[in-house]
Amino acid sequence: MNLRSLFQSAVLVAALFLLLTWTARAAVTLGIDQLEKSNFAVLQGKRVGLVTNPSGADSKGRSAIDVLYHGSGFHLVKLFGPEHGIDGQTGAGQEVSNSRDRATGLPVYALYNTPYGEFRHPTHRMFSGLDAVVYDVQDLGNRSYTFISTLGYVMDQAAKDNIQVIVLDRPDPLGGVRIEGPRLDPSFKPSFVGLYDIPYIYGLTPGELVLWINAKYLPKPCRLTIISMKGWIRPMVWEDTGLKWVPTSPNIPTIASARAYTATGFLGEIGIESGCGGPNPFQVVMGPEWDASSVTRRFNALHIPGVHARTWSSGRDDGMFLQIDPRNAGNLTAINFQAIEILENEIDHFSIFDRTSADQRDMFDKLSGTTSLRRQLVSGRPVRDIVRSWNSGVIRWAIERQPYLLYGLTPVRPTKVPSVIADNTLITP
Repeated sequence: MNLRSLFQSAVLVAALFLLLTWTARAAVTLGIDQLEKSNFAVLQGKRVGLVTNPSGADSKGRSAIDVLYHGSGFHLVKLFGPEHGIDGQTGAGQEVSNSRDRATGLPVYALYNTPYGEFRHPTHRMFSGLDAVVYDVQDLGNRSYTFISTLGYVMDQAAKDNIQVIVLDRPDPLGGVRIEGPRLDPSFKPSFVGLYDIPYIYGLTPGELVLWINAKYLPKPCRLTIISMKGWIRPMVWEDTGLKWVPTSPNIPTIASARAYTATGFLGEIGIESGCGGPNPFQVVMGPEWDASSVTRRFNALHIPGVHARTWSSGRDDGMFLQIDPRNAGNLTAINFQAIEILENEIDHFSIFDRTSADQRDMFDKLSGTTSLRRQLVSGRPVRDIVRSWNSGVIRWAIERQPYLLYGLTPVRPTKVPSVIADNTLITP
């Protein structure tokens, strides 16, 4: 067993033991819940903007827009929506326009204005008249899911305008222990689906990630306040939190789809059907030329811990359906590339990248954060060797992220921000 495997196994075993000794019924109190309980103390006297979508809801299901609009002692004056819009209904990569919120009449600024990059970074005009910007959006813990890029851009403009950024913390649905996948190649130009040099699965809550962004990514740090959760510990996956999943985008309607996005998200970008638009987004892998039974047998022969496939038919194409245990110990990111390897072994004279457009190959590279991964696949390098090549970056990240962790393996929360980020503010339960 290599160093990476030993490291991951030891951490997962320790985390599982600690989780089992902690009450399974312990509900997590979100950052927005803590803000309400404080009577919005940090917002008093301020003109406030809010970055959110339907996933920004308190533990009772009340939207962040409703919560802040009816709060007292401050004024909510502007709304900002990430990709998929403030209502979460717009498809991936589709244009979102500025508008007005029907319930409140407040102006809504789109932070994913067009597919071509305009206005993904907020402007000075958008932030004019604000004292603070509140961020409350549920993330997936996945580098390519664009909400964290929007968050970094919001922090960057807020720093330029000397506006306070207040992050209402939420769980990482994959848990705070899992780290996997490639990091960005230093020579590769960052993109909106790969803005930071972090592993594909980075194992941080939004509050923890913004500490890292503020210290390592921004040219000028912003004035940052994090309102932390109560009751969340690193081994918790979503099912342990007692919270209801609210769809984060049209193709992430369930926590099962959120988890499967990590396992198959690369495939949809290169023309392999992954169930998007159907009842089980990202949970199925299908194709017209496949022998579904044979592909499924090959996949299950990999013996990925906590992951099992069964044959699946959409009525048009056949394939396999992935059943992923919430506490699986498999490498979910690797499944994307294992599926490619299986298909190229299964189908005669078949090469995934021969059937892709230049734009699709470009997007694959952006998701990977490097051109090297695609070149290795084309050259026939075994996927197991490619996955092993991620080990050093993953282990480095496990060390690098330590100063920014707000939650541990046990339910003990810090009383102050780590000293390396001494200028920031942490509000704990």
